Amino acid sequence: MAQDVGHFLDELPIWKLKTVAAEYRIDVSACRYKRDFVEKIRAKKLTEQQVRNALAKAKTEPTLTAEEAEVREIGKEIEGIARRPVEPAELPTDDEKNVERHIDEALTMKPSFFEVDSMTESALNRMIVGDFNDAIRQSREARMKCLESFSTFQVYSAAVSIRAADELLAKIPDDKGRLDQSLRTALAAAKRAFIGGSPRQREEVLENLEELAAKTYSAFLAGTERDESELKDLLADYESFGTRTEEPRKYLEIAASAKQAFDFAQYERFMQDARERAETARDVRKNEIENSFHLVRASAAEAKDLGADTTSAEADFAKARKAFEDGAFKRAVDLLASVERATDGAHLQRIRAEKELESRQMERISSTLLKYGPILKEASGYGMNVQESLSYMDSVRSALSRDDVVAAAKYARRVREKTDAMEKELDQKRLELGVIRHIDGARCGKCGQESLYSYPNATQKCLECGHAFQAAPPAVVGKGVEAPKEAAEESATGGTADKDQPRQKVVAEKSPEKGSDKKKKGFFRW
Repeated sequence: MAQDVGHFLDELPIWKLKTVAAEYRIDVSACRYKRDFVEKIRAKKLTEQQVRNALAKAKTEPTLTAEEAEVREIGKEIEGIARRPVEPAELPTDDEKNVERHIDEALTMKPSFFEVDSMTESALNRMIVGDFNDAIRQSREARMKCLESFSTFQVYSAAVSIRAADELLAKIPDDKGRLDQSLRTALAAAKRAFIGGSPRQREEVLENLEELAAKTYSAFLAGTERDESELKDLLADYESFGTRTEEPRKYLEIAASAKQAFDFAQYERFMQDARERAETARDVRKNEIENSFHLVRASAAEAKDLGADTTSAEADFAKARKAFEDGAFKRAVDLLASVERATDGAHLQRIRAEKELESRQMERISSTLLKYGPILKEASGYGMNVQESLSYMDSVRSALSRDDVVAAAKYARRVREKTDAMEKELDQKRLELGVIRHIDGARCGKCGQESLYSYPNATQKCLECGHAFQAAPPAVVGKGVEAPKEAAEESATGGTADKDQPRQKVVAEKSPEKGSDKKKKGFFRW
């Protein structure tokens, strides 16, 4: 059975009763006297222990009286109003024109205190010589002149401050939130006071305007210095992995000059140009690094073909690829340089150990130049982009000129890889321009498809699987000996004696007799 707590509640003050009521969600909003609070709480039939628990819990939390709670709520509302952005107040168009006209007129009345200084000096001299009456008269005139000039000076200085703040608002870009919107409100208030305000009001709003304008300008300058510092740090980071930053740094210097000339619009434009060119330079360098992966891989492949151990280099190559994908371009560049030095060194050691390897590589490099040079020239004539491959060809020749077989070998490999990769595109161009022609009825000996095409150099190639072979003999078999007439006829008909028969049968019929000591060179090489 619940214990009667009426006597206990009677001993509690109102604020404790409110605490108990708040803990158990008892509505006491209509209570005015203590007995009303007690009756409300007693109606809930709370035990004494429940009341004590509610009061004990309230002790661990800061307790506020009703008046204190109300004051706190009012304070929160005031803080919310203070944090709320000030809506800029602007003058109507007609009032704005009127103010601008009065400011222009005030700026033409530049005050001068030279005449006042002369009058006070004359009054002092008259007093020294004993002409006190004239001294008093001239002093009075000087004081009146000073008051008149001071009034003009107040109007003039107000016009200068208002016009300067107006120009500052117009020049500082507001795209990054650097412009305090309260400055617009202060400017509008200063313009109103300039026309119809009292001297005290004019002075107060003018002082507020000047203070806000100074803070805005200082904040803008601090922001520009921060932007310049961030851009310089960014350029230094780009330069760490080989990016050329001459152009963005030039635009950064031009932007600084524009800021010194207070041309903030030009400053922002040149800063934006500097950022864009920095990003472009970084992208160019990123592509260069990505292309260098192929060259380093070619270097490792050349060394591996000669029997060098490239296990460690391949592991570092994988680390470089991971660093590049993570955006750590400097680490990627360092790892690639390390891999290239290691593989080139291993390549050179193999060549020095076995001289015949160098001669074999020289033959392969020369063959690459002879074979792929005409192909690249043909592709360039078709309008294909072969600049990178031609650049590698120039690098091969340059390396050969300085007897650098290692560099020539890896550049030659890149020439082969790049040219072979565009083989299908080149064949498509040849087909569109009629350079190659389809051989009707002829099938490929490798894939069996009717996709054999004849080339101007007497080569036949399957455009499905890429299998190619020499389909016709050269013009001369031996010195002074012409090619057999039958072979020439077969070449003219697409390399088949009968269109319904495969190419292998014709080759078998025209092969040299068994036991012959000398073989005919140039016949139907596969």
